[in-house]
Amino acid sequence: MKKLKFLLVDDSASTNFFNRIMLEKANIVDEILIAKDGQEALQILNNPYFADLILLDINMPVMDGWEFLNEFQKLDAAYKDVGIIVMIGVDLPHEKKELIKKIPNVKGCSGKMLSKQAIIDILAKLQDDTLMTQC
Repeated sequence: MKKLKFLLVDDSASTNFFNRIMLEKANIVDEILIAKDGQEALQILNNPYFADLILLDINMPVMDGWEFLNEFQKLDAAYKDVGIIVMIGVDLPHEKKELIKKIPNVKGCSGKMLSKQAIIDILAKLQDDTLMTQC
């Protein structure tokens, strides 16, 4: 299996630490970069950096996940294959669930803390463009 490049976007150092460990244990990681907010993530992507997958928190200071998704859609077409998993800790309102469905790069949602099963599910989402987990 090809090892993947991840970009973790979350303002919680402990969440990033835990998720990094889980991804490394799964032996699927080539590289992991971490951004503490959406603005920092956009700076990384504008370097340019091409992640296979972005794990995106919604509630962050400076630039939250929604603002990041808006700006991400304006990036060069080279990013069209980058998958995004929205990491949520609470149930989203209906209008936000509908919004997520309209963003082509979003492959689904996951809890903020990765588990072995969550990683398996995320990999399946990356390999099957028709698979969109309900958020």
